[in-house]
Parts: sequence; C-alpha cells; structure tokens
Amino acid sequence: MAEPCAIIGLDLINALGAGPDAVWDEMMAYTCGIRPLNRFDHGRYRSDMAAEIPGPLLAQLRDEAGERHFSLAYSIARRAVHGALEAAFGEQRSNTPRRVGLVLATTKGDIPEFERQVQNREVPAKGRYNPYLLALELARDLKLEGPVLAVSGACATGLLAMIHAVRLVQRGGAEAVVAVGVDVLSDFVLSGFSSVGALAPEPCRPYDEKRNGLSLGEGAGAVVLSPRGAFPQKELALISGWGVANDARHITAPSPTANGLIQALRQTMAMACLEVDEVHYLNAHGTGTIYNDAMEARAIHQVFGESPPPVSSMKGYFGHTLGAAGIIEAVLTVVALRRKTVPASLGLEHPGADIPIQPLRTHLHRTPLTHALTIKSGFGGINVALSLSALPLL
Repeated sequence: MAEPCAIIGLDLINALGAGPDAVWDEMMAYTCGIRPLNRFDHGRYRSDMAAEIPGPLLAQLRDEAGERHFSLAYSIARRAVHGALEAAFGEQRSNTPRRVGLVLATTKGDIPEFERQVQNREVPAKGRYNPYLLALELARDLKLEGPVLAVSGACATGLLAMIHAVRLVQRGGAEAVVAVGVDVLSDFVLSGFSSVGALAPEPCRPYDEKRNGLSLGEGAGAVVLSPRGAFPQKELALISGWGVANDARHITAPSPTANGLIQALRQTMAMACLEVDEVHYLNAHGTGTIYNDAMEARAIHQVFGESPPPVSSMKGYFGHTLGAAGIIEAVLTVVALRRKTVPASLGLEHPGADIPIQPLRTHLHRTPLTHALTIKSGFGGINVALSLSALPLL
C-alpha cells in the first residue's frame, strides 16, 4: 500500500461530554449516557431512551450560536472540527497548511432543522439537511481551502469518510484533510427505528444473551489526517489499512454468513500486513441487535479462530450515533491505544449462545497495545474495517 496516513488531531462530542479525554474518563467510570428522552415526547416511540447531548452542554452550544441561528448538527460538527484542527495546528492555527480538505460523514445531516421548517411552512434558509451543503458551509466557515466531500453509507459512513480522507492525502489532493462525522436525534430517526422494532426499551446490551435492540445516540467526531512525517510532533496514530465489502443480501438485515465483514477484515489485515496475533484490540460495531451482534461475532471467530483479540462495543456508553459512529469510535480507539487500555462492553453480563467470542465485561490494561481494528456494518449490506496503529512503531 501507499505510505500510512497519520492522525495528527482529533476531537469529539457526545452524550458523555465534550473532548476525547472527558468522554474516555466517563467510559472508564462505566458511565451510561443512555437516559430518558429530554427533547422528545415520551410514549411516541418503542423506547423512551436515547443518548442525547447533555442539557448543560446543549445550553452552552445554544449560547455560542445564538438561538436564532442555532443548529445542533452544525454546532457539534463545527465544534469537533475546530477542536481537531486546534489540536493539530495550535490554538492560533498558525501552522495550518493552505490546502486542508474536509470529508463529512452523516446519514441524515441537519434533519431536525428540515423538520422544523416543514412544520412551520418556512422557506428553507439553509440546506444543511443536504450533506454536501452542510460540509461546504463547515469548510467555508472554518476557512478550509481544500477539496470538500460528503459521504453517506448508512452506519459505515464514518469509516468510509476516513478512507476517502486518507486517499485524498495519499494522492496529494490536500496537505491535510479533516474527516468529520455528525448525526443528531430527530423525530424522523426515532420514528424510523421504532417502526422496524429496532429500539431497545432499556439501554442497549451489546452481545448479551438478553440483548433486544439498539439505543440511538447523537454526536460528532473529527480527525485531522496528514502524510506521515509532515507533522511528526503531532502524530497520534497511523491508519495502516482498510477493507470495504458489500454482502448485497438485504436492505436492512445483515448476512447470516458474515461474508462481507469477513472479507473487509481480511482486506484490512492484508493491507496493514498484520497477522491475527498482532491485532491487540477489536473495536466492534456491537449495536445490541440480535442479528447484527451474532453476525459480527461469527465474522470475528471465522477470521481469528479460537484466540481472538479483546473485543468490545462502545454503544452501551453513548448509543449508536449512526453516520458519526465510525469516527467517534475511531477517536476513542486511538485514545485506547495511547492509554494501553481496552474499554469494556457496557451492559454485557452473559454473552448470548450465538456469540462465539468473549467480549470484555471489564476494562483491560494490556501491553502491547499497538494495533487495533475498528469495524462498522450498515444497512444495504455494507461492511468496513480500518486498522489503527500506535506510534512509535519499531
């Protein structure tokens, strides 16, 4: 493959708070951000539980934007991108390259704003529900002069956006690229998942024998990517490989054979030149639905055999953030590599009989913790895996 791409800045915001360290600390305390709905009426959906942005943080975002111009999707996406750029290039961003690109990952964009405009019969002032227009506005606001792209590929969107960003960097299309994922809760999203019976009445329990659905969440995550060696003092981790495969079986249901995810995992490990015993952590998708969890576990077992790496899902902490999930969880996987700690799967008590692996129930400190895989699977049969490697590498 081409030279690995370096992650030089990152940030996130979700139901557990703002910033990678703050969110990580809440995870280490086994905090669950999935709580009774606050912004939506109870009794309208199959579940009244979701992982919303906390009230005090929401109020702060409103104050910063002004009530008239406030948009949750835009505000948290902007905050994540700004934080990642500041981490990469300093508070004044004086070292920011001229051509910085942006790749946005989202499934629904600013759908709450669209809902409000339809309800009030307003003429749309902005088209932020259009992913590309949302991306373009972010890039203009933050003065990013490189290429601007938008990606929407169901729950695999975040990792797909990171792969597009890596390719832009490797082709020389930009000196650095920000990959940002954002999705927020809306009546449309809550109603949709409720109508197909996918929402768990209580916080989701990935891989557990009593798992019965997912918990929705909202948030944004961003990573700044650059060629390896361009900003050596800022390098946090490397993206060393990836794989994408579509099993093309069903519009919503995962393939029971797990063939797409198996292929994506093997592609990733081949590109990253990793053997099975060199993968030290696998950040799984782990939504808490019966069939997705079983499919993932089958794929992991097929690829890694009887000795898989430590496996965990992060959804029990802050829910399924849809198009943002891949980037948010990649950010936290980088933190895991740097802290030499694998987070537990919150909500897991006893793995189901159809789970041929042993996901972690408690946090695990381990050395070495050099290479990690993160996987995401989405509607339409799309499966993506990405390899993240800690620095320095020998």
